[in-house]
Amino acid sequence: MPVITSKNNGLIISASKLKDKKYRDETGLFLLNGRKLFGEALSAGIKLVRVFASPENTAPAQKSGAEVCETDISLFSKLSDEKSPEGLCAVAVKPRNRREIKPGSFVLICDRLSDPGNVGAVLRSARAFGADTVVFSSGCADVYSQKVLRGAMGAVFTQNIITEADTNELIKELGGRGFKTYAAALHTEATPLGKADLSGACAVVIGSEGSGLSNETVGLCGGALFIEMSPLCESLNAAVAASLILYRRYSGTLS
Repeated sequence: MPVITSKNNGLIISASKLKDKKYRDETGLFLLNGRKLFGEALSAGIKLVRVFASPENTAPAQKSGAEVCETDISLFSKLSDEKSPEGLCAVAVKPRNRREIKPGSFVLICDRLSDPGNVGAVLRSARAFGADTVVFSSGCADVYSQKVLRGAMGAVFTQNIITEADTNELIKELGGRGFKTYAAALHTEATPLGKADLSGACAVVIGSEGSGLSNETVGLCGGALFIEMSPLCESLNAAVAASLILYRRYSGTLS
């Protein structure tokens, strides 16, 4: 096959545009980089349109069934935001998430979580601890950005994810469906996480890194919970807090 050697190649230019969220939204496509994500995508049945592969990666790339373009390793800096790309990059079709919240399930709602590293870590923990649905409000980092994809380690391909949600409207809807709804917030009547009832139909809302949850959002929830910690520490990273809550729910299902 001919080797792509120019950064002005039309396929390279078109694929590199997918680093921009607006272009991803317009096309329904995204970029995934590296052998780990490539393998996770194949295992999850993600449709790949085209694979750019350095010479040493052409053999695994051909397992995808997509068009394979052998590409000079120097060009992967156009396709990846990593300092040392592995030489394997695919243009993929965004999976159609179920977008439904099942009765009796556990839902983690992320409100304006704008840091891609936190969003990726939340998704990875949600996969590890069996969250049924993860919801991201408008203002959250795009789950198909390269940093989120790397942090999530393939969880974007397997989790039931809802994006661009209206947090307050969703809380009202779930409350009306019989879900227990908790705001993760310091509040005068907040329940310690260790004593909170997260069984059955339950949703927990995590706030943004900088400002947390609004008073309106906290007020709409049926209750609030807080994570017990040393008085020497003021707060936790949003992804760490979400992970502790997810594990608390998960450990309760094992007993």
